[in-house]
Amino acid sequence: MTTPPMRRQRRQPKRAANVVKLIVTGLKGSGKTRFIETISQYTEWQDEPDTSWFFGRVRVDESLILHFLEPPMDRQFDFIWLREVISRIHATGFVIMVDSTRAHTFGEFLSIVYTIRGYHEEGAVVVAANKQDKPNAWSANDIRLGLGIRDVPVLPCVASEPAFVRDIVVDLLYQVMK
Repeated sequence: MTTPPMRRQRRQPKRAANVVKLIVTGLKGSGKTRFIETISQYTEWQDEPDTSWFFGRVRVDESLILHFLEPPMDRQFDFIWLREVISRIHATGFVIMVDSTRAHTFGEFLSIVYTIRGYHEEGAVVVAANKQDKPNAWSANDIRLGLGIRDVPVLPCVASEPAFVRDIVVDLLYQVMK
């Protein structure tokens, strides 16, 4: 008795993964680079003339890849440039880092929040109140209430702790999915 020939199974074509681009921004020393390093499977500095972006990448599953981009510091708060970045990169969302131990920088931090909201009204935005492990840190809720931030979630963060970083990214992704 002969065995029937084996049937070849058809391969399903692979579907391209969705790439979600997230900009991680904030004042110098607020923990942007550490945040990206903590969440990413791969990181690199992308050098171009007059600019140096920090880039991180994580594959969540077969259908979703997250790109984290930290703009270069030298031009980060030039509002015209920020508008160009938003339109050129087609960012899906923003993590705005704030050093919760340096209250004297909260005014500058607010200008970032208002600029992003002004140019990206419907975009997904989360404020990461970093350095919550320090004794003199303002709580995320105190920052939200004290600065009158109403339409953006302010979440506690320790940029070197994966659980905090993951919670912030998950919150941002829920906003993106809406």
